[in-house]
Amino acid sequence: MTIPVTDYAWLVACYWSPLSGMHEVAANLVAEWGHDPADHPHLVDEMELELSGALIETAADLMRDHGLPDLRVEPAQAAP
Repeated sequence: MTIPVTDYAWLVACYWSPLSGMHEVAANLVAEWGHDPADHPHLVDEMELELSGALIETAADLMRDHGLPDLRVEPAQAAP
């Protein structure tokens, strides 16, 4: 199975790329623990991805909790 280029580009942009600002958040967290982020670049990179994923999942949970369906998989139904 192959993914169409447009779908692949969308997945990269939305899910397979870190969110803006997460690298700085990761570096700040390492610094808050008293370490120099420059001494731990691989950790900061890994944290950037983990923080991005956690933020997306938390946001998705909150949207579901507030009754918002995911219109990508649950198309809106026309009003009668």
